[in-house]
Amino acid sequence: MFDDDVWRYLPLGPVPSLVLGSVWTGAAIYVAVVRSRTARVLAATMLIASVAIVLAYTARGALSNDNGGFSWRLGTSIRAEMHSVNRPLGLVNIVGNVALFVPIGWLVAVLSPRHQLVMGTFCALLLSTSVECWQQASGSFGDVDDIVLNGVGGFLGACAAGCLRSVGGRFVARGGLAARPR
Repeated sequence: MFDDDVWRYLPLGPVPSLVLGSVWTGAAIYVAVVRSRTARVLAATMLIASVAIVLAYTARGALSNDNGGFSWRLGTSIRAEMHSVNRPLGLVNIVGNVALFVPIGWLVAVLSPRHQLVMGTFCALLLSTSVECWQQASGSFGDVDDIVLNGVGGFLGACAAGCLRSVGGRFVARGGLAARPR
């Protein structure tokens, strides 16, 4: 599907990344459906880990480098990625910007007592804006397109968690799982 140039951006390689992603997804579904103290603690732990992963992936640039900048031109970077010579890598960058923030929106929505969609999206946008400002300040390049793509990821994560929580809540209410509602 992708050439070797794309797979090198997965720090663990394709198979371990898929296994870890599957386990993470299973845990995320669990915390969205099961309403228990254990699930909330797991969700909070996963949120902290997700923020750490985002920071690890996005921490680049060198302090005191005057070459940093910020692109305010909406859509410019996305168009450039779609028309680049290495289009598969551009697609990985676009999809990765969305996918990296899905867990943030998902887990914030799970942990929020109300306004889950707004809170999940807002927190993803806030983290993304902070990362982009840090990248610019540290001598790298910040981009408004990254903020938009990250916000879309947070929104999709919050939507998915809300839908699953709604469906899962009805399933638990019918006795489908042994967990007690909060």
